Amino acid sequence: MPWFRWLVFGASISPALWLAWLGFQDELGVFPEETLMHWTGRIGLTLLLITIAWGFAWRFTCWVGFIATRRQLGLWAFWWLTAHLLIWLGWDQGWQWAWAWQEISELLHLQLGLAAWLILALLALTSPTSIRRAMPELAWKSLHRFIYLASALGIWHLWIATRIDYRMVTAFAAILAGLLLLRLIFLKPPGAPSKSKG
Repeated sequence: MPWFRWLVFGASISPALWLAWLGFQDELGVFPEETLMHWTGRIGLTLLLITIAWGFAWRFTCWVGFIATRRQLGLWAFWWLTAHLLIWLGWDQGWQWAWAWQEISELLHLQLGLAAWLILALLALTSPTSIRRAMPELAWKSLHRFIYLASALGIWHLWIATRIDYRMVTAFAAILAGLLLLRLIFLKPPGAPSKSKG
């Protein structure tokens, strides 16, 4: 279903085109780096939660389109969150590695954000089919369940960084809690045979 892949691609990249247009029009505000960090982080978290939700959408519908585009969504989430990190490191910190590391060592929300990004980097590196086939299936699945931890750390990072309006981060936390609840309920993939009690 290439049309659905293209739909996911368009939905994932369109915010970048919008931000580029705002930059071209000089409408990113007085502190454009803050605007870009704001949006790249929130878009990345949104796509990360959608990536998790896609798995449950497949469980409910058995429609292959969801599972076929889940990796694509996860990589887009990583792309956006990497952009978020690079904007902070390059624009806000001026590529001053020593200063950036000092900031990270002193500020909890930066530690949480970096931990979340490192987890997602590992998941992205092990997402290619060739690597998945080379790994034991149980090990690969166990590793990729860390997407829940990365999401929780990212939301915690955002909570601490939020200054005034907590509605969005509260919504993120509620969505993740709901997805975790679904994870506890639906542990068995659709069509899997039930274990005999004999």
